[in-house]
Amino acid sequence: MKVAYYPGCASHGIAKDVDIATQLIAKDLDLELMEVDDWNCCGGGFMDDKNEAVHASLNLRNLEKVEKMGYDKMATPCSVCLNSHKVAADKYENDPVLKEDVDQRLKDANMEEYDNGVESEHFIWVLIRDVGIENIRKHVKRPLTGIKIGTYYGCQLLRPSNVMGFESAFNPHSVMDLVAATGATPVAFPMKTACCGFPLMGSNPPVALKMANNILSSARNEGSEMLVHPCSLCHLQLDVTQDKIQRQFKQDWRLPALYITQLIGLSFGYTPKQLGMSKGSIEYLRSRGIS
Repeated sequence: MKVAYYPGCASHGIAKDVDIATQLIAKDLDLELMEVDDWNCCGGGFMDDKNEAVHASLNLRNLEKVEKMGYDKMATPCSVCLNSHKVAADKYENDPVLKEDVDQRLKDANMEEYDNGVESEHFIWVLIRDVGIENIRKHVKRPLTGIKIGTYYGCQLLRPSNVMGFESAFNPHSVMDLVAATGATPVAFPMKTACCGFPLMGSNPPVALKMANNILSSARNEGSEMLVHPCSLCHLQLDVTQDKIQRQFKQDWRLPALYITQLIGLSFGYTPKQLGMSKGSIEYLRSRGIS
């Protein structure tokens, strides 16, 4: 099955391990990820606040590219990118003033008027709806039995619920279902849908780190040994910042944070190194006999 694929800026840069793991399991599941031609940054998290018309134009340009490729669906591994594209398309459809502005911007960029012909989806939605949980289970070669995994959704994947629409913003289960398919034990925790604090890292790092620590602590307090999430930017905030969190809060513990396709890749038999995991995650998994 061919799927139009929007990796996003982070997955092609400082969170490239997200893309590495996603590409690996896609091949095993017979998904051919067709990268969107000449895609641009979605502007999520900064341009949507600065200029709605510019933000919508950036995202609709990507969706128009997908349409020209002959696809009616675009998958991304990043919750922020997903939210950005879906919110932009919704505003374009429901705000005639913004639509007129965006149409002119697309015309100036030699693009055709967007006709709402492409649906944006998260890669995990593709895994659940198109591949299927049972099919994923069939590809598991190394069941992760006995490992308790905190299941984190973040703030962008589920809200606004009337736009995102895949599952309940109050009782989500997609990440838990995928974790269970690997043989690991999914663990729900109170802050599973809270913001990780990534947007504040540039303006108020102490508060941003506190937000991340609240999530990690909440998961750990419920017995989680590791954490999984569905977002390239959450990956940066919850994985690589843990050294800073330890220093700020004088903590002697870490909670390895993995992107969801990294966890699935482990169960498919790939090594932590092949999946691009961080040193902390590799060391913990080695202590559990996985290398």
